[in-house]
Amino acid sequence: MSAAGPTTSTTLDGMLAEHAVARPDDPALVLPAPFGRTRIVTFGRLQARVADAASGLLAAGVGPGTRTALLVPPTADFFVLAYALLRVRATPVVVDPGIGLDRVRSCLGEAAPEAFVGVAKAHLARRVLRWCPGARIAVTAGPVPVPGTRSLRALEREGARRGPSAPLPRPDGVPAAILFTSGSTGPPKGVEHHEDGLLAQAGLVRDLYGLGPGEVSLATFPPFALFGPALGMTTVVPRMDPTRPAKVVPSRIVSAANRTGATVMFGSPALLDRLGRGAPAGTRMPSLRQVVSAGAPVPRDTQRRVLALLGPGAQVHTPYGATEALPVATIGSDELLGLPDDGICVGRPVPGVDVALMRVTDGPVAALTPDRHVAPGEVGEVVVRGRVVSPAYAERPDATAAAKLSWDGELAHRTGDLASADDDGRLWYAGRVAHVVHTAAGPLHSVPCEEVLNHHPAVRRTALVGVGPETDRTPVVVVEMLTPARLTDAVAAALRARAAADPRTRTITTFLEHPGLPVDPRHNSKIDREALGEWAARELGVPA
Repeated sequence: MSAAGPTTSTTLDGMLAEHAVARPDDPALVLPAPFGRTRIVTFGRLQARVADAASGLLAAGVGPGTRTALLVPPTADFFVLAYALLRVRATPVVVDPGIGLDRVRSCLGEAAPEAFVGVAKAHLARRVLRWCPGARIAVTAGPVPVPGTRSLRALEREGARRGPSAPLPRPDGVPAAILFTSGSTGPPKGVEHHEDGLLAQAGLVRDLYGLGPGEVSLATFPPFALFGPALGMTTVVPRMDPTRPAKVVPSRIVSAANRTGATVMFGSPALLDRLGRGAPAGTRMPSLRQVVSAGAPVPRDTQRRVLALLGPGAQVHTPYGATEALPVATIGSDELLGLPDDGICVGRPVPGVDVALMRVTDGPVAALTPDRHVAPGEVGEVVVRGRVVSPAYAERPDATAAAKLSWDGELAHRTGDLASADDDGRLWYAGRVAHVVHTAAGPLHSVPCEEVLNHHPAVRRTALVGVGPETDRTPVVVVEMLTPARLTDAVAAALRARAAADPRTRTITTFLEHPGLPVDPRHNSKIDREALGEWAARELGVPA
């Protein structure tokens, strides 16, 4: 359990500094090293490097408000640079390289960073693909030098010579970070996060799951890993490609957890599925008390398989939220697995966050008025307000206007997600507004329909799409089978029978097999229904 309460700092970098003073010799980071070894960085050493790097960045011209592209994998340099950029009140621009090189270029072109910080591979892509042509400052992280750039090590040496910089204010209205979405339902957008919102997120993660000093966090998702040092936890980075969580080697995760005595693990649903299916029989991770997974729904069978690897009393927590607002709601496996297996429950709203369900409306909405709320039990768009809500999208006023609205005079965010609420205030996820299939018999919501059919023992997962005219779509379910099963006539007949027996799916009669449903690049978990809809139309020879 955590050994201390919240810090008094009002910035994430300040929180790290407080922990470094209180526990300078405690391990802050446990990182992979050559030949299967690990490397430990203490809080004192991490803070010293952050202070030197911050002073060096200021000397190089990176200071308050400087938009700075950050393309560094989760190494020690990643943590040093992220906290140093926060310390000098620059604005890190974070893009997941897994979204594809063209999309990375588009995101960086939109954000127009003045500085580019990356490893040698990122600088090579910058030059070949013309990323950030307007960047006037280039910094290289990692051991491979890049001509024409400053190395992080040189900046740290310069910073050490100059000494620590005085605390700096952040210019009014300038975001603390710009984090791009994965683009799973459209082009990636740069989400502006301000200091207060980041603090609120860190505080909720800490309080919801009892995290803090004394905890050992196995962090397989870099954005969550960044909170570790600020919360005083020991952050363990396993040997894996963070852009490909569905390809993780289960034994490496198990080894990292057991070797370090990890008490909490953050991971995507795809990583949990891979771990639960791929860990050898008899595998245990007894020190893990909590597993936290976000980014997409986590099937109950996946949670059960992961729980079987953990000790007594352990839980899987599945917080719900988005890049624009996180966390919004949460539920633990103790409660979830006791509920009727009739959909995806994402839990109750977290403290300090309000949730409303609004009638689905095309176009911008200026204010959430009482007449826009759905009736109890009905499905509506999830609208969120609270400190965790980001205020805007960078350089996208139209997208900001479409997603933001006033709720009793406070800023609120339209998530684009659908849900209903039960009598106990729990939210039941119904998919995305953009994924509703509008048929002549009425709208079909993706996730509830898929959950009916996912229970077939030979099915790994399904995706509902529509083909044909926009207002009179034909519903099609695309099926990914468990290896080595195939979608035979008998399996298709069984799925049709399941669909006919449930009012949510009784109009679905068309099923297609797909070898592997396309998923988002960040979590490897969100199904790309747009691409599947086009594929299904081609397979059936009808308009998409």
